[in-house]
Amino acid sequence: MRDSLEGRYGPLVSAGPSAPAAASEQALEQVTPEDGIILQPLFDQTLSARTYWQGGYHKKTQSQLAPYMGADDVVHATVSDPLRPFSNTALLQAQKAGLPTVFVLDQDDATSMQDLVAHAGLPKRMKTKLIAKVYEAQARRATRAAGLCLFKGGAVAKYGHLAADLMPIEDTSYLSHEVVDETRIRARLADLQHSDRPLQFGFAGRLIALKGLDRSLRLIAGARAAGANVGLTIIGSGPEEDALKAQAAQLGLADHVQFPGGMSYGPALLEKLAECDALLFNPQISETPRMLFDAYAAGLPIVADAIPYVKEREAGEGATLSFPWNDDAAALAAIVDLDQNRGKLTDLTENALTARLTHAADTWYKRRADATHAMVERIRGNA
Repeated sequence: MRDSLEGRYGPLVSAGPSAPAAASEQALEQVTPEDGIILQPLFDQTLSARTYWQGGYHKKTQSQLAPYMGADDVVHATVSDPLRPFSNTALLQAQKAGLPTVFVLDQDDATSMQDLVAHAGLPKRMKTKLIAKVYEAQARRATRAAGLCLFKGGAVAKYGHLAADLMPIEDTSYLSHEVVDETRIRARLADLQHSDRPLQFGFAGRLIALKGLDRSLRLIAGARAAGANVGLTIIGSGPEEDALKAQAAQLGLADHVQFPGGMSYGPALLEKLAECDALLFNPQISETPRMLFDAYAAGLPIVADAIPYVKEREAGEGATLSFPWNDDAAALAAIVDLDQNRGKLTDLTENALTARLTHAADTWYKRRADATHAMVERIRGNA
């Protein structure tokens, strides 16, 4: 993002709640103002919503952000924390001051919040429903106020009609020169068609319960019991890692499921993912994972439950085979059929090859930057 904006608006300031670097489960890279990036911690991420308001942190946050709201600045904001709405408030402040503003939503978080507690007790469901309504109100207000809205997934359909200027976006991190070599992908596809090796599915991400990997393991075991020659490679680490390894052993999948461990994001991870033939994704909640595009970068089609974002990808790129969400019978049938009819992967893989460059980060960040420049010129021209 910093590079795509071409230095037109000065350094990129990232402001938000802070935590010790050691608390991160991911590898972090140190940045300094010399990198064109300034980190502005606002308050400790563990700060309660009650303390945020009663302790005066709402006003303190506004004071901390004020130096970054000059006449030459552009304010990007989102709604990610409805009870501590520092980002949403900053956008409304900037809009009131006549500054160019960009409102970003990467999914319909209100729906995801409620998915997470669908089976919880009534008090928790009611509390979450209330928070979701606050989120929706803030999102609608920010959409109307922003000069440019950058929305992803279900946010486009839910709030897009309120936007003065809307650009659908995707959240990818790989660059166009980092994608896996096309020759290698075609060789892998040909080998799959003309050998009796297993059809290898892959996953790359944090090993947490919401990703539904326990179900993925059960589906692989069920497909093998039905005669399918399939396997699974789970790239990543996280709190569910030991439980997933134990489950794989219990299901008799020790020789058919690989756990390479966690990998830093980059070309090496994509190369590892490219050892697979397709991505298998069985999430517990509706989400918009970057992993779907990482699959494209590795030349992998997507085989997944038909959550809304998966259906978007299916319609958008044609590199997806979906089945009804949480329908084990349909999922098993799809996996077994794909193994028996491996030629079905040909067109899906070809479409993934095309999509990997269309959605590379440098490609779509250029589109995002162009839309930002146009909005800034329009706002400043009318000032």
